[in-house]
Amino acid sequence: MSIAKYPRLLGIAASLRNARWGIGHQQLIDSLERIPTEKDLMKFLSAESDLHLDNFLKAGRREGKSFMEIYKNLKSNKGNKGLSNSETALAAALWAANKRNVAIDHLSLAEYFPASGVIEKEGELKEKLQSADGIMISSPVYFGDRSSLVQELINMIRKDHGLQKHLKNKIYSGISVGAKRNGGQETTLIYQLLDALSIGMLGVGNDGETTAQYGGTGHAGDVGTMHRDDYGLQTSMGTGRRVANLIRMLSHKRELEGPLRIAFLILQDSKGLAMRGLEDLIAACGNQLSPTIIDISSKHIMRCIACDICPTDIDIDEEYRCVIKSKNNDIGSLHRNLLDYDAIVPIVASVKDSNTIKTNYQTFIERTRYLRRGDYVFSNVLVAPLIFEEVGANEYYSARMVTSMIRHHTVIAKPIIGYINDGILLNKKELDLEFNEFVAATRRLAAARLAELDATGTVQYHPVGYILSANKDIEDERLKKRAVIVKHRDNRMRSEAKIRLKPKEHKKAT
Repeated sequence: MSIAKYPRLLGIAASLRNARWGIGHQQLIDSLERIPTEKDLMKFLSAESDLHLDNFLKAGRREGKSFMEIYKNLKSNKGNKGLSNSETALAAALWAANKRNVAIDHLSLAEYFPASGVIEKEGELKEKLQSADGIMISSPVYFGDRSSLVQELINMIRKDHGLQKHLKNKIYSGISVGAKRNGGQETTLIYQLLDALSIGMLGVGNDGETTAQYGGTGHAGDVGTMHRDDYGLQTSMGTGRRVANLIRMLSHKRELEGPLRIAFLILQDSKGLAMRGLEDLIAACGNQLSPTIIDISSKHIMRCIACDICPTDIDIDEEYRCVIKSKNNDIGSLHRNLLDYDAIVPIVASVKDSNTIKTNYQTFIERTRYLRRGDYVFSNVLVAPLIFEEVGANEYYSARMVTSMIRHHTVIAKPIIGYINDGILLNKKELDLEFNEFVAATRRLAAARLAELDATGTVQYHPVGYILSANKDIEDERLKKRAVIVKHRDNRMRSEAKIRLKPKEHKKAT
């Protein structure tokens, strides 16, 4: 297969300090595609970071010139050497993605959004966005938020409904680089993620090999220092692999037979508001769905005690493996009802009168910890938060649900929000449309996930950045229990694929 036929990942560098523009983009891609090993990649990133620092020195930093003078001099370069800190993290991600058999591309937003405020080469930018199967944005941190260049890009997309249509359900992930280790990288990633969801994209974080969080998180306190941050580069490469795996998965044009299996988890309700709203949405879908509705708001859910043996052992998915075994703990009895779905919809009713609320939202989210650490039981399952929100409630559940559920190695869709005032649903038409779009996205992703199983296999949990129960995990590995449960999960999903995927269509020879 030629590289032109591979799914395409577009890496977007969103810093004013970017070193690559013009001819430098393709030269960077050519270089990354030629790098054979991670060790060679690190040498390349180090050398390019040094070149970028040298660019600054030659532009006037050595003589102590003002930054405005330095910046002006940098813009006179050809744009074909060096890598800024944001570009270094992005280059690592693109290299990792390319190793997963996807085509890669690179652009700098500063080329298209100059200080004048008039977009340059707008048609070229839109064509690159439209032709990409996945998009990854690397931004420096500004007060815990993404750069103004990212804001310009999002504003442009929001004004262009045709472009939004092209981007709908494409895969998005992010990288952020800050001057300190805890310098706002995660909030930057969250805001970029919410932007992407708001325009209809599907969001993911970094992969299971790097603990499945919000994306790449780089630390670079000065020009040309990002290459020294091994943890940041690992999370960036994990982000590249995550997007690559999904866009390759979605390139399979397979279809499901029969209704979709969707779990609707009512985590908070008020006088049946969430239940009634959900039933109306499901009824409008006819026989497209095979829904499982679980009213968790009325269950007894004991709190997570954050033990050091989560999960208690390595075993098959069907086995409940939390240390809390109390008979008063309903999670144990619910466990098997949380498995094997095409999509999961966590649901809350958010109202102003707290006296009417029945909730297990936070305790349930906490108690899913063992499912995440049990090799990501919800891996690649589509999640769309559903909120019935009374105007003025101001509980921000949409953001909270997104940031919690993405850490299960899921794929996140735009939160679906029904706005309530005086007991009346104000946006029924929009709510029905968004729910139907979610159903369509579920069908595509579920088919792709089953079709790609042979290539990807089960995701394993690797605690990168911290260690819990390391000795216990080593002991279980020695017993080869993990290999057994991985095989069990894969076999179960393969059996499901044979039943639920429509047969491949074979073209007749002419």
